[in-house]
Amino acid sequence: MVARTAREILRWLEGLYLTYPVIIPKWDLSNGYTYAEILHAYFPKDINMFAFINGRSLNARLLNWTLIKQFIAKKNLPISIQLIDATLHGKDGGAEGLLEQTYQLLTNKKPFIDSPYERDESFSDHPYQQNLSYYEQAHASKSIKNNLKISELFTDPSYAYQAKRSQAILDQARADRQAMRTANPRRFRVKPTLAERCLRQPLQPDSNAQDWYLKSFDLRSRSVTSITNKSSSVKHQSRHTSANVPKRRSPSQQRSDQEQIEANEDNALYKEIILRQHAVPLGDLLQPIES
Repeated sequence: MVARTAREILRWLEGLYLTYPVIIPKWDLSNGYTYAEILHAYFPKDINMFAFINGRSLNARLLNWTLIKQFIAKKNLPISIQLIDATLHGKDGGAEGLLEQTYQLLTNKKPFIDSPYERDESFSDHPYQQNLSYYEQAHASKSIKNNLKISELFTDPSYAYQAKRSQAILDQARADRQAMRTANPRRFRVKPTLAERCLRQPLQPDSNAQDWYLKSFDLRSRSVTSITNKSSSVKHQSRHTSANVPKRRSPSQQRSDQEQIEANEDNALYKEIILRQHAVPLGDLLQPIES
């Protein structure tokens, strides 16, 4: 949701008779002049309004907020410096959070905030984007523009910081895109992979792994015996149709015939081969089915 200001705070600001009314805190408090007037209403001897510049330039904003930080450090006021920096750069939720903290400090009252309108700790527009439709959400470049302000690049010209912030925004946008594709597979024509198609169903919670192995062996052995019976019947029919001419078999063919193992359930070697061919890790079988 879009960050909004509580009604008690708006009434409080109207009662201070500020020079410029606070309509959109994100923009009206960014230069620090209006916030200095709020503090001047409670500390008129400590705040000199003639020392502040009512301008929109970055130098004016930095000067005003530097004076405010010095006053906060002098009075030991419990006001967050992160909220001040977020308000200076015009980040989402920074000015609203600063007003809430200041209102609670100066009036000793806690404003009522709706739970759906709680703001992000990193002062990004991600909560707002999540409430939009998938065709209305910002793409990767727009997300970087919204969450990485130009004033941040001037005040902290570190290339490592810029790369880290940009990569974090891109990772979040990629994760949102993947979640969107998962939630709407028909729109994006997402096809299941071969591994997803071949996933085995986990073992039922009320069944035993040994019983499952025995049941699987019975099914496999029956299928193998049926296949061998069909092949032997086909060979028997072909022998009757063909002429009764004795054929000599090569030594390699005779050796392969001797090495063949008959499909017999009583044969221990045959049973072990079947279990090894169709064995499944016991850890995968014991995983409970997710409801």
